[in-house]
Amino acid sequence: MNNFIKTIITFFCCIIFVCSCAKEKKASSAENSYIEAMNKLKDKDYTSAAESFEKINDEFPLSKWGIKAQTMATYGFYKEDKYSDVIRVVDAFVHNNPSNPNVAYMQYLKSMSYYNQINEIDRAQDNASAASSSFRELIARFPMSEYSDDAKSKLAIVDEHIAGAKMSVGRYQLQNDNYIGAIKNFQDVIDRYSRTNQAAEAYFRIYEAYKKIGLNKEAEDYLQELNTNYPKNKWSDK
Repeated sequence: MNNFIKTIITFFCCIIFVCSCAKEKKASSAENSYIEAMNKLKDKDYTSAAESFEKINDEFPLSKWGIKAQTMATYGFYKEDKYSDVIRVVDAFVHNNPSNPNVAYMQYLKSMSYYNQINEIDRAQDNASAASSSFRELIARFPMSEYSDDAKSKLAIVDEHIAGAKMSVGRYQLQNDNYIGAIKNFQDVIDRYSRTNQAAEAYFRIYEAYKKIGLNKEAEDYLQELNTNYPKNKWSDK
């Protein structure tokens, strides 16, 4: 009986030893792959480095090397302007590691990816809207992060751009007698982008639109708001 027990103990010890060795070998393999990918990054072979980092995460998911690799893959893709890949990796990373210390950094790169793709004001503003939302999320979740101040300055630029695009569309609609559409765009500027330089003109243009369709009381209400909110503005003088 004693020999049987000794055999069982020896058997389990062997299993533990083998598993331990396999775990160490796996960790060593992940580390080596990470070092190789870092060398590619240092050589500025950003796309290849990013792909190698992603492969590490595929092979060693949720390991410390896999998590670190996702962060570096994001950086590699960002350096090559592969913004759709940045956004994809960030979304997966945040979903799987919501409390990771690198989430603020990842969110910042995602925001900048949208920011760098913003179109001229006469084109669709989907990326501008996405950048605005992403920067706002970053500021709200990580107000004390090192990226917060830059996010705020970028957000001001983005909102000014969106407001300018809405004003451009609204002016075109106003000139073509689409008064309802024009008023909607100008009102959006007032409601959502009141801190931009476009807001005063938005009040003035709504005043114009209401005057043209004969709603004089509504027009005077907006004129009063313009004079109250922007007493020393060129649109108040006009």
